[in-house]
Amino acid sequence: MKPEFVETANTRKFNAMCTELADPVSLIGPSLGMVTGPAGRGKTEAAKHFAAQTEAVYIPPLNIRTPAMVLREIAFELAAVRPTRSEAALSIIADEMVKERRLIIIDEADLLSIAILEMLRNINERHACPVLLIGEDDLRGKIAARRRISSRIRRKMEFSAINQQDITFFFKQSLGVKIPPEASAAINQHSKGDWRPVLTAAIGAERAMKASNINEITVELIKDVLKNS
Repeated sequence: MKPEFVETANTRKFNAMCTELADPVSLIGPSLGMVTGPAGRGKTEAAKHFAAQTEAVYIPPLNIRTPAMVLREIAFELAAVRPTRSEAALSIIADEMVKERRLIIIDEADLLSIAILEMLRNINERHACPVLLIGEDDLRGKIAARRRISSRIRRKMEFSAINQQDITFFFKQSLGVKIPPEASAAINQHSKGDWRPVLTAAIGAERAMKASNINEITVELIKDVLKNS
């Protein structure tokens, strides 16, 4: 299976939002963004891919986060320096934003404390540092409860469920095969809108094709894969 990143309607909207936040135009008005959606919709992969293709900084999830830890991670991603003191980290962030304004993408922001979210808002305001918060649906309520943050959200996006067209394109890109409409419909129903079951089905389909020495996907093959997944 090829490690292909599949562009979808979700990722196109996501990329457009990130590009706008990073653009100098966002210096006029707020430059915070929020992306929400259930786990498995592809938010994290979209964020990693955008960061890999641009100068944006991706801050991965951490089981335990404090304001100081988040500051150090941002400073490290911007300048490859992880200072011990928060003041030093803030100074690095300020200096780096003067050199080049870069989008900071914070994953699993729904698990962050209000103190950290307020700190990110403060960095955004003081240093013209664009920030994108990514999280599950709880993030919307957490942000809505803090007027100082919610009023500064420039763009919002909800990652919608994947669809049959996304699945068809994914199989074509990753396996190089055309999947029958009935088969992609079955996978779509099985996945309940999430990417992970689709990936599992693709891995199972590839394994079944190799075992049977065939180079096409049939409806029967997919039904067997889904039955055993």
